[in-house]
Amino acid sequence: MNANKWQTIDVKNIDKSARSLHACSLDPSIRCLAELRASQINGCLSCTHFRREQAEALGISSSKLQALAAWAESDEFNEREKAALAWCESFTHFRPANPATRKLALNAFSPRELADLTMAIEMTSALSRATRRAAV
Repeated sequence: MNANKWQTIDVKNIDKSARSLHACSLDPSIRCLAELRASQINGCLSCTHFRREQAEALGISSSKLQALAAWAESDEFNEREKAALAWCESFTHFRPANPATRKLALNAFSPRELADLTMAIEMTSALSRATRRAAV
């Protein structure tokens, strides 16, 4: 097997998979906020810019977008959004969800929504990391 084959990641395939999540069961604005936060955490400027444009197109307010990095202390976000962002932080920082975060997510989302949220966060994180690595 060619070792060089494994040294590159096809960002287009990750992006294609991530875009398929746009038809998921989750509210598009919640999905978009979680994806934007994951992009911020992963430090991918182009991904963050792209996700912010998506958020604006969905009608998410600029005040909410400006408060996203400090969502836990902000009154801009409702309980479902906060549950999604707490879940996002847990997965994006590679730490298991603490019992309070897990309970919040399980109470806020159906099992299908939570699965879709988890996949959206993971796919966005993978895309952000692959895009940053490709730029280096």
